[in-house]
Parts: sequence; C-alpha cells; structure tokens
Amino acid sequence: MAKSKFFLAVSLILILANFVLLVFVKIEDFDLIISQNIVYILAVLILATFLLLKCRYFLWLIIILLAIIRFYYFIQPEVKTANNFAYGEFYTFEAVIKDTDKKLDGWQLVVQPENLENFNNQIIVYAPLYPTYTHGDLLEISCKVYQPEEIIDDQGNKFAYNKYLAKDRILATCFRPRIKLIENKGQGLFKAKEYFLKNLNNYLVEPASSLSKAIILASRREIPADLREIFAKVGLSHVIAISGLHIAIIVWLLQSVLSALGLSRKIIFYFLIIILLIYLYLLGFPSSAVRASLMVIMVLLGPFLGRQTTSVFSLLLAADIFILLNPYVLIYDIGFQLSFLAVLGLLFYVKFFNQTLKIAPVKWKIREVLAVTLSAQIFTWPLIVFHFNIFSLIAPVANFLILPLLPLILVLSLALAIFGWLPLLANIIAWSLFMLLKIMTEIAQRLSQLPLAYWQINNFSLTYLFLSLFLMIIITMILKPHQYE
Repeated sequence: MAKSKFFLAVSLILILANFVLLVFVKIEDFDLIISQNIVYILAVLILATFLLLKCRYFLWLIIILLAIIRFYYFIQPEVKTANNFAYGEFYTFEAVIKDTDKKLDGWQLVVQPENLENFNNQIIVYAPLYPTYTHGDLLEISCKVYQPEEIIDDQGNKFAYNKYLAKDRILATCFRPRIKLIENKGQGLFKAKEYFLKNLNNYLVEPASSLSKAIILASRREIPADLREIFAKVGLSHVIAISGLHIAIIVWLLQSVLSALGLSRKIIFYFLIIILLIYLYLLGFPSSAVRASLMVIMVLLGPFLGRQTTSVFSLLLAADIFILLNPYVLIYDIGFQLSFLAVLGLLFYVKFFNQTLKIAPVKWKIREVLAVTLSAQIFTWPLIVFHFNIFSLIAPVANFLILPLLPLILVLSLALAIFGWLPLLANIIAWSLFMLLKIMTEIAQRLSQLPLAYWQINNFSLTYLFLSLFLMIIITMILKPHQYE
C-alpha cells in the first residue's frame, strides 16, 4: 500500500481509538494513562493498523477490540484522581500564576503548585478583585482544595465542568483563599504581554480595546456579552478568538513578505516556525493558540515537501497527537474542534470554490477571500449549531465583508502593542485601528438585525451533529474538491 494511504490509516485509527477510549471510561489521571499504558496502547494501535491495511472490514473489529480493552483494562476503581491526592483538605502551598481571568465578582487564577505533594497538575483559584495579581507572580496560597464536579442547572441539564477543566489539566479548585504575594517571577513573556495589554488599553477605548486584545493576545474575557452574542449570530465568533484562522493569516502575511524577498521555500518554512514560536512565547503558550499553531505547522509540511495531500495527513497526525495526550480536547475543547474542521475545510475546498466561483472578480483577491470564507464553514457549521444553538444564514456575507479587514487589524494591533512608547506613531496607528474595528462591529450589528439573519436551533443533538458531519464527508468524497486545478 502507498505511504500516503498508510499515513491516513494510522491517523484515522488513532483518532478512532482515542474517541473510543474517551467514551468508554472516565479518565481523570493523565499521568497514569500515559506513563503506565502507553506501550500497550501503541502496540494495539499498530496491530490494528496493519489489520486495517489487510482488510478494511477489520475496522469494526478494531472498534469492538478497543472498547473491550477500555472496559477491562482501564477501569480501576482504586485509582484516585491526581495520583491519590486528598481532596477536601486544607493546604498551604506556593504556586505560580499561569493565567488570569477577571470576572465581575473576582479573579479566576490558574496556578501551577510548586510544593504540593502528590499534585503536579493545575488549580483554579477563585480570588477577590483586590489586590490584583499578574502572570508569573509567585504566591503563597492557603485554602481547601476541592475536586471539580458536574454542574446541574435549574432545568436539570448537566455540564461536565470537571472534564471541561481537565482538558487544560486543571484538576482542582480553591475558594476563598488566603493569598500572600512572595515575588513576581514573571520573565520576558509575562512582562511583554503586560506591556502589550497596557498599550492597547491606553490608546483604544472600549470595545475596540477588548476586541484588539482578543484578536492578537487571546484575551477575550473583557468583550461585552452582548457584543459576543452579536458576533455569534452572524457567524463571526472565530474572528474574536485565537484560532487556526488567525495563525493561518499571520503565516500567510509572513509568507507573502518573505516570498517577495526571494527567499527559498526551505528558509521560509524554518523562518515561519521561529516566528510562530516567538508569538506563542509572547502569548504565554495558551493551549488554544498552541494547538492552532501546531495544526498550521503540520499543514505547512505539505507545500514544504512538495505534496498537497501530505497537508491533510499532517493535519490528521496533529489531531492524533493532541487527542492521544489529552483525550478531553476531542469533546470539551471547542477551539480545537473549530480549528481542526476549519483548516480541514480550507485544505479540501479552496481550490474547488476558486474554480466554481468564476463570476467573482479576481481583483483585490475577492474570489480568494470568498473561497476561503466558504471553505472554512463547510465542516464547522454543524459544530457551531451544536455548541451555540445558532445557524447563521448571514455568515457567508458577514465573513466575506469582514475577513478582508482581519489581516490589517492583526498588523495594526501588533504594531500598536509594540510601538506604544512612541506617542505620535501610536496615536496614528490607534486611530486607524479604531476605525477598522468600528467598521467591523458596525457591520456585525447591522447584519444581526436583518430578518432571518440566523435561526435559533435548540434541539440539535449529538446525533444530528454526527449525521451532519457524516453527510459533509460523503459530499466531499463524491465531489473530490481537493483535486480541482
């Protein structure tokens, strides 16, 4: 069998295996499954892959086999979460702040304990509004440490809050803590991010400031709830969050500049990797941006190796790695799901829409923008309906009008964040950026007010999600859009 088919088989088997592993048992301890069972898992996956290569009907046998292994091998009632850590006890420990989230009634601090016995994961600490803390602060925290639990609302709906936190390796919560600041251990990345945030706050008014911070610094918590709802209604939620789209735009801009300088494909590839790593460093390596960047990097391998099909397999492999290391991202990480499906749509459908939309003018890249807009939504629309209960009929129009502004908004936001120490230049940049953000929000608001701009769908179950994605896969197999030239 060809190497490409072997690569595809391995990728699909890994995704399937991890999905089955997640469904059939609760995994609370990542270290246990990775350290103790990794050899066994890989052995089974390799065997299953070769069986699949011999006969495609072995796929069903593999599903059953993995389910049985999951049931008998991984269910261990005596295993406690976080390596037998005693929840519900009072602890005093030192911890470094990894992330902050400001709420109306206080702060949510994600911290990494440094001297908490039998606990090497992260804790979310609910702290009062004052005093304030920042990334990199070393704190002494005293509180009872609890295990996250499911949340049940007034209507009886359940939300697996424990698994939602577990996707980011947060396995404990801490309420009403006593906190003492020991020292600010913030290194370059924390100080740089605080510097960028300060510049954007100083030169932009709300909501432009919040939008700019969300677009380039993955800090969307300050965006007003009503504005987030407007963007969701018109299918623009991905614009105000770091995702595969943002990383792809940054890569596209850099690639265009470097290609114009006459650099070789190999040099451009390595340069892009370095720039992305620096950008992630400045962001503080948030999980959403890291996953989006890795998927984009894997996709870049296709053109780098000279084969477009390699990009699809590389994307699958990137997803495999994430799911293997952290199965919860498959279910509870919306950013991962949207990034993966959007990039997959781009890989399969950009050529197709470029050829079929010949009525759209090539000038100013209008046809290219429209092709990218439609391609990114081919596989993501079922997921958006499932998570947000909104099917935006106006989304293609909204994306077509706003996506061309996004590269310029990214560039100006980064420029303002960096050159805030030059008041004259910073004010010019800030005025231009404010006008673009004003145009973007005005377009979103006006489109959201149109009749039938969106449908509210409240009963889009997991079954409908799978059926919709399956239908899109069947259509893709029939059209074979990636083969268009």
